[in-house]
Amino acid sequence: MDFLSFDILAALCYSALILLSALSSNPLVRYIIPLLTVGLSASFGISLLFIAQAMAYIGITFLLQNGKARPDWFKYLVWVVWGILTIGLLTHTLPGYSGLQLTFQEPVKANSVAVSVFLNTDKVLIAWSLIMWIPIWKPNNASTYSVYIWQPVIVAIAGIPSILFLATRFGLIQWQPEANDLVLIIVISNLLNTCFTEELIFRGAIQSWLSSKLGVIPGLLIASTLFGLAHFVGGFIYICLAILAGLLYGLVYVLSGRLFWSVVCHWSLNSAHVLLLTWPVVKPG
Repeated sequence: MDFLSFDILAALCYSALILLSALSSNPLVRYIIPLLTVGLSASFGISLLFIAQAMAYIGITFLLQNGKARPDWFKYLVWVVWGILTIGLLTHTLPGYSGLQLTFQEPVKANSVAVSVFLNTDKVLIAWSLIMWIPIWKPNNASTYSVYIWQPVIVAIAGIPSILFLATRFGLIQWQPEANDLVLIIVISNLLNTCFTEELIFRGAIQSWLSSKLGVIPGLLIASTLFGLAHFVGGFIYICLAILAGLLYGLVYVLSGRLFWSVVCHWSLNSAHVLLLTWPVVKPG
């Protein structure tokens, strides 16, 4: 797999541009850049049908952000359409979408189970949309505690190796440090297309909302459980470990007060996994 191939570089730049545009305070940059970027994605194999849906998603987000004077029934309808498209993006099931296939049933590393690896760029649109409502850099109201800046750092430094150690003890992964082109692509794509999106959904949206209704601790526990259940494909032990990871990311979010640091924690754990251990899991037998 050539890291410098046009399709791969174009797909990674696509995700980065869409994320960066969401952080701008200029409405033209926030909406026009993603529209242009999505339009140009046909150059690395995205179908015209998916491009049309992606542009509609951008337009719907604009309506939700700027349609305060519209009738309530119209806003509810737009939210329903937004939700349907968001689920389609999250599950890679929108008509016409196919990720950039990097491997077909091959092990990423020695002793790893053979998998087909895709560079999926659809979920980044969810992150772009949610950033319109959920701050990445600014403090949030998820925490009611007064903490020092070093506390979430200590929690992350202790939590990341602990979860990975547990995964090795349960036999899911084993020590296998390696950094080839494919591994580096997975690490970069994971930040752009997975970590931002999942943290915005589970910590920025679900945990924050539950915390405002039920309190910080119940919000943390429920959101982490939902995060674990979302990884049901990996089996029971994988779900349990994902719940622990969700607790770690959520606690970092509560202690730091900023979603950015839960993204960094999430990416650090995932990167340590793929760089230092078998990925996604060890080969049976």
